[in-house]
Amino acid sequence: MKRCDREALIDIKEHSAKELKLNYAMENALLYCRISPNGSIVHMGEKFAKLLNYTEFSSNKKFSEVLTSNEKEQLNFDRLIFEKQSSGWQGEIKIVNKEEKEIWLDLSMVPVMIEKKELELLIVCCNITEYKKAEREIKRLKLESITEKINQQKIISSKIVENQENEQNRISREIHDGIGQMLTGLKFILESINLDDREKSEQKIEYLKTLSSDIIKGVRTAIFNLMPPELSDNGIASSLSKLTQKLSKLTGKEILFYNKTNFDQRLDSLIEINIYRLAQEAINNAIKYAESSHISLHLSHSDTFLSIIVEDNGKGFDINSVNKKHNSESGMGFLFMKERIQYMNGQVFINSIPEEGTRITFNIPILK
Repeated sequence: MKRCDREALIDIKEHSAKELKLNYAMENALLYCRISPNGSIVHMGEKFAKLLNYTEFSSNKKFSEVLTSNEKEQLNFDRLIFEKQSSGWQGEIKIVNKEEKEIWLDLSMVPVMIEKKELELLIVCCNITEYKKAEREIKRLKLESITEKINQQKIISSKIVENQENEQNRISREIHDGIGQMLTGLKFILESINLDDREKSEQKIEYLKTLSSDIIKGVRTAIFNLMPPELSDNGIASSLSKLTQKLSKLTGKEILFYNKTNFDQRLDSLIEINIYRLAQEAINNAIKYAESSHISLHLSHSDTFLSIIVEDNGKGFDINSVNKKHNSESGMGFLFMKERIQYMNGQVFINSIPEEGTRITFNIPILK
């Protein structure tokens, strides 16, 4: 054998050995395939061939035809090979194998030079089908969660409107049945005063004084129910103290207020209103549902948080069962609390033991 022929044979064997090493390394690592610039398969790894059900090995078989049976998709992939054979390409593709199963691949196409003048394209893939399934499931769960929140928000909105209507009707009845009737009586008494009858006139005037005091009290109560002036004048600590005093007198229950850290700061007006309504809702729940005789409201603060705790010695409840009853009055009460506390970027913690009592804690960040 001539020297040049021997060297050529050595080169061929070395090239074949290198190619076998490359193929073996790729076989055991990734889904891969080597294709020529026209898209024909040079070599396909065993794992990749198994995934694509490729059994009829042929040097003339196009990679696009193995990837998909859809002619349009084949043309698109052939075009991609033609356009990106010099620069390479990376992206996600979806294929459907012969068993009609959807497969997602994260595919990289890299131009390589096997011999000095022989360009090939190295296709390296990762099977991301399970990842895509998980991604779709996450999207589905998020959509379900969003839908649930929207539905919950609709329920809350309708209950808010309903409560507003009920509150307006209650205030309207208070004004009509209380203040309105007293004002009507005041008018009749004034019209009936006969100054010629001094004794009766003096009696009626004394009664008018008492009636006027009752009307003033009624107006103040209506105003307090709408928006306590104490809140806008002196802030949350003072208004919570007045709230507990007033509710204690009205209900006959022992309702006490403790300002543990002597908090006297003023906060944003909307924050103060929401804190007040949270405390009011928690105390009203204790009065209405807990059958408690003792209720305490504790106010404390640090540099960053304001904490309000409402405790009662009532009958308690099962928290899980109440959370499930979004449409019940008590369930909606807790939903309103959570909505208000979320508005303030705060947290609410509800602890209750049946037959022992309930503690509700509100933590609200204090913005400097």
